[in-house]
Parts: sequence; C-alpha cells; structure tokens
Amino acid sequence: ARRGASGRGRRVTGGIGVIFVGRGSAGEFSEKEIALLKTFADQAVIAIENVRLFNETKEALEHQTATSDVLEVISESMADATPVFEKILDSCEHLFGASDLGVFLIDAQGRLDAGACRGGFSDWVPGHYPRPLAGTMSELVVREGRLRHWPDVEQATDVPDYIRGVVERSGNFAVAVAPLVWEGRGIGTLDVMRKPPRAYSEKELGLLATFADQAVIAIQNARLFNETKEALERQTATAEVLRVISESPTDVQPVLNAVA
Repeated sequence: ARRGASGRGRRVTGGIGVIFVGRGSAGEFSEKEIALLKTFADQAVIAIENVRLFNETKEALEHQTATSDVLEVISESMADATPVFEKILDSCEHLFGASDLGVFLIDAQGRLDAGACRGGFSDWVPGHYPRPLAGTMSELVVREGRLRHWPDVEQATDVPDYIRGVVERSGNFAVAVAPLVWEGRGIGTLDVMRKPPRAYSEKELGLLATFADQAVIAIQNARLFNETKEALERQTATAEVLRVISESPTDVQPVLNAVA
C-alpha cells in the first residue's frame, strides 16, 4: 500500500504496509482478483490517512486550546503569576503525559526556587528549595539560552551529577527543560519529566517553548502591575498629605497624623 501526500506544491509517496492474501490451493490469482486487491489496498490507505489527519487535527486543536486557555488566565490574573503557572502545568500534564513538572524561578539572590510544581517535584521541593542555581539543569539551560531535551536520562552523558541520584531513587525518565527568558536574561525554567522515558516530539517541544514564553508574560505582567500599584499608592499617600497641609495652615498636628 502506498501513500501520496501533497504539501506546498510537492507530492511525497512511500510504502506504508501490505495486504497479504493466501489460499490453500496453489494457482495464480486472476487479473480481476489482483485488481480488486489493489482497490482494497487503496481503500486501506484512505482509512489510514483519514485517521492520521483526524488525529493531527485533534492534536493541533488541543494545543491551540491549551495555549488559548493559558492566555485567558493571564488576562484574568494580572497581579499574580501563580494561577498562570498552574494552568501551564495542567496543560503539560494532560498533553505530554508528564509525571513530574514544575516552573522554577531564579530569585534576587541568584538561587533557584519553585514557582509551582506537580508530581514527584511536590515531595522533593519543600526540603530542597530554594537551592543554589549552580550545578542544576536549570543553570545549564539558562546559560545556553535554549531548550534542552534528554529522551533517556540514564543514557545521557551531559546531565548534572545530582540527576544520577534522582534516577537511582525514582527510576529512569525523559525530561525537557525550556528557559524562561526576559530581555535576553534567563529568569527560570519550565521542566517537564515523564516515566517511563519517551522522547518528546518536535511539536511537543515547540508547545513547551510557547508555554515558557507565556510564563514569562505572566511574570512580567505581575511585576508591572504590582510596581504600578505600589507607585499609585505612594502617589496617593503624598497627595493626601499635601491636601491636609493645604487645609491646615495653622496646625501641624493634622499633617503629622496624616503622615503617620
């Protein structure tokens, strides 16, 4: 059975399987039987391609819906990025079949802390974070400024030493880590693990990068919102003191009360 798929002006063909027909007595199949068998092969290809297209369309719709859902939460949670992190982890858990996942942020002291986590990370984080950034997967990814993917951590030669201990304790896994980057500076990572190890597809890695970008948007939105709110509170406070000064030119006590 051969498949023909057109795209951007080109046509790609290739064998994808066979139909085998045998019978108990020796003898050639007739031309009509061979022609009918070819028709059945073509029909099998149509069925296979229908299923493939349906599943690809369904997957694309799920991915689009997931990113849209995250954007909706971003618009509804301007002051706090945590609900956005939680929605991103919901989507990663569902779409990637992830077992352990989290958003990790670099704090003002340069340490790595958890913004939100699920699965085994939930048990591990309380006693081990915040922790030094040095020697972590996050440090490696932030330093390189690109998403890293380890399909089989046990076989990998370039993972940090502490990951070996994680494999010994919890078993082998696949992991993808996307950097959170703002104005060229790494501010954290989005880590997604799954067991047993199974490589992430290019589509999954692309979606993970999109989620990382959305996490950065949420972080910066919350920062700007809170900075603006703080500036407005300070401006309001100074304006209130000025109002009391103008209303009490002969007595300083009301002004001192307003300052207090």
